[in-house]
Amino acid sequence: MIQPDTHNTNAAGFEPVSGETDPLIPFDVREQNGRRGLYILLGAIIALLVIATVLFLTYQPGTRDRDATPRIKADNQPFKVEPENPGGAQTPDQDKSVYDVMAGKAVEEDVVATPGSEVPIEMPKTANIQVQAPKAVTPKMDSPKPVAVAPVITKPAPKPAARPQASAPVTTGSGTSVVQIASVRSRGAAEDIWANVSSNHSDLFVSGLYSDIVNVDLGDKGIYYRLRIAGLSDKASAKRLCDQLKARDQACLVTKR
Repeated sequence: MIQPDTHNTNAAGFEPVSGETDPLIPFDVREQNGRRGLYILLGAIIALLVIATVLFLTYQPGTRDRDATPRIKADNQPFKVEPENPGGAQTPDQDKSVYDVMAGKAVEEDVVATPGSEVPIEMPKTANIQVQAPKAVTPKMDSPKPVAVAPVITKPAPKPAARPQASAPVTTGSGTSVVQIASVRSRGAAEDIWANVSSNHSDLFVSGLYSDIVNVDLGDKGIYYRLRIAGLSDKASAKRLCDQLKARDQACLVTKR
């Protein structure tokens, strides 16, 4: 929509239309000064530079490269500050004159003498005073009553139990009967048991007996190593040897190879 012109134009310029209260002021671009805009632009550029410089100086000390050693800026405040009341805590008895004497200062004070000490009373020379020595008092001791003492009975030391001897000799040979004395999880453990048993019961292990170690696979239970005494002539000899070991608290059983 085009707004109708409410002004009249003549050679002298614009004139207000009748009824219009505000007159129009003529404006000529050529009469304006062009330096004002340039000053405003320069002022804005200078203001931006100042702001950028302030920001750079503010945040630049806190930025560093990753490889650079961090710098710790010391506090610009004094390390020690004098207190407002430099007197500090008041120590009692500081006004005593003894401190002045220790410091070498002369102290003038009124000295008040205390009353004299007591004078001992003199005894007359004619007095006859005898001092008797104290009598020795012998303490009365009650005679001790007899105390009945129970006789001490000394029991003879028990004799060590003798090992049972073999009732019949154990014969050796190439029989199929053996005496099993252990079942362990490793061959090394079986060899250690054989060394201990054969050393502790050396009188029962006649010449010709030897260790027979066999491994047995028990499925889910794993592999076990059975330690057996071999070299016996028959089952009867194996049973006699096992009975003798049981009498000495050594577990065993008779089986076949």
